Amino acid sequence: MSCLPFLVVMLDIIARLPPKNVAQCKLVCKEWLDFILDRKFVRAHCHYMRASDDQKLLMVGWKTIEVHSLNYKSRGFIVPRGVARPFYAHPSRMFFLASLDGMLCVCLQNTCELVVWNPLTTKFKKLANSNSQGFYKVDRDALGFFVDSSDDYNILHIKRRRGTMTVYIYSMELNSWSTVRFLKHRPYHHYTYLWSPATLCGGGLCFVVTQCRGRSDGLSVIRFDVNSKSFSELCFPNVYDDEVSGSLVNINEEHHMYVCIGNYDYRREIVLWRLKNKSWMKGHVL
Repeated sequence: MSCLPFLVVMLDIIARLPPKNVAQCKLVCKEWLDFILDRKFVRAHCHYMRASDDQKLLMVGWKTIEVHSLNYKSRGFIVPRGVARPFYAHPSRMFFLASLDGMLCVCLQNTCELVVWNPLTTKFKKLANSNSQGFYKVDRDALGFFVDSSDDYNILHIKRRRGTMTVYIYSMELNSWSTVRFLKHRPYHHYTYLWSPATLCGGGLCFVVTQCRGRSDGLSVIRFDVNSKSFSELCFPNVYDDEVSGSLVNINEEHHMYVCIGNYDYRREIVLWRLKNKSWMKGHVL
């Protein structure tokens, strides 16, 4: 072991261990602790965990939060593990808004505060400050979690209040908020527009924006480039109907959308579309 380079030990051996064992490795020495908390190690560990057979699912109940193992090669039942909350919040009063590399962005319903929380390490950070930044309204705002070109974790918060829209970015590296410009002369600040959760893919966060009852002519896609920190507007797939809805999904680092035609009681058709060169290509009909 003494002959192995430090980075080989950490990134090629320790990073492949299950989270419980990685947590134990933090007790070896201060050098190991500092490196395990570094973003480079976190990214490597998450990469190996996503490729492993033993996947984890966070289940939020009325009173408890548990981690369930999804090991499809194991025939035996694995007892779920309870997750302790290092901050005061009842599970039923928590809104889970986004996740990235094992971290969750949560809104506490009682205070509207945004919190970044790692359930495995129990570390958390409250993002709210005295300038009214970091407070989230579930029925009005939109949010995304991303890593920029400098390898910094960021929270994108689209905040709508009293007919106005302000876009904030929180940098975990700088521990501060900044503002960015939204699209000019667009009506998306009105409460009649509903924003979907963000989907991170290919260097961009995408949102489906729906007006009123979801007619196809009232739907659009807003993309935020995580490197240039700029917005653009994409067209919705070429579908014409009175009842249309779309759900974005990341498939092999390409944006796809499930487009549902018909209301919730009667789905006439579900089509998978793929985004290529800012245009939608029709795929499988489900």
